[in-house]
Amino acid sequence: MDSWSHYLYNLNQFIHEQDQKIHSLEKRLQHLENNTNGHQNPPVEKIEYNFDQLKIENLNGTLHIGLSPEDLNGIDDFSVPDTGKSPFRRQLAADLNNYLKENGEQLIVDIAAEKHVARDNIDPHILIEDMAKQLPERITFYENEARQNHQELSESQLKDHISEQIKQEIHQSLSKYMEGNEP
Repeated sequence: MDSWSHYLYNLNQFIHEQDQKIHSLEKRLQHLENNTNGHQNPPVEKIEYNFDQLKIENLNGTLHIGLSPEDLNGIDDFSVPDTGKSPFRRQLAADLNNYLKENGEQLIVDIAAEKHVARDNIDPHILIEDMAKQLPERITFYENEARQNHQELSESQLKDHISEQIKQEIHQSLSKYMEGNEP
């Protein structure tokens, strides 16, 4: 009988220790639940992303003119460029704004037709307005790019180069935008 009493005594001790561990874990769990309920994260009101790119937003999608994800690898500086201060940049911006006013709507309609996008799905005036707002940054971007590539261009050649780059960018971006609005 002595071995049975010893066995029962050890079994009783083991059960008692397990019971204490369970109670301890329940207290810790309760404490943690109380802490997490009291410290809920406040809602995020606004998140801003600033990239060196043209971006057109409306309810139908986003048009990005400029950088693609692959282009981001080669960029070291995301600072906001000094836009529109020089007469050169102001004149180029005015010329490109005239280009958008004169050709923008027709370009949008042509690309929409080419991509089989219903005219009801797009608003050319909003797209043109959004692109025009971003012209100064794109002018500065291409001007800096030309200088970094050590291109020795006259002011007229530089103006033509930047203008052509931005016009190509507008066309390519509108095409991608329309692809995202296909039926």
